Amino acid sequence: MPDKRDKPAATLPSSPWALGAALALVGFAAGFAAFGYWRRSALMMSAALLLGGFLRLVLPRRAAGLLVVRRRWIDVAVLFALGVLIAVVSLVVPPSR
Repeated sequence: MPDKRDKPAATLPSSPWALGAALALVGFAAGFAAFGYWRRSALMMSAALLLGGFLRLVLPRRAAGLLVVRRRWIDVAVLFALGVLIAVVSLVVPPSR
């Protein structure tokens, strides 16, 4: 199969705020991780993934901007699954003594 070049996007995303909101929460969580609050940080990163999934679910394609990667159901399912899994792991790991 010959290599095909990727076609450029027809339009650039006009609204980066949805991804920006999720990334701001990830940055805030990274600050907590830097000070040693790993469980709180993991829960905030989980919340960021769930926020991204929720925004991808409710916003139209143009407003979701850079959260649009694949079809809506795939994006939402992956973000929700990762968010829930990270939350479960962070709550199941016993605290250090």
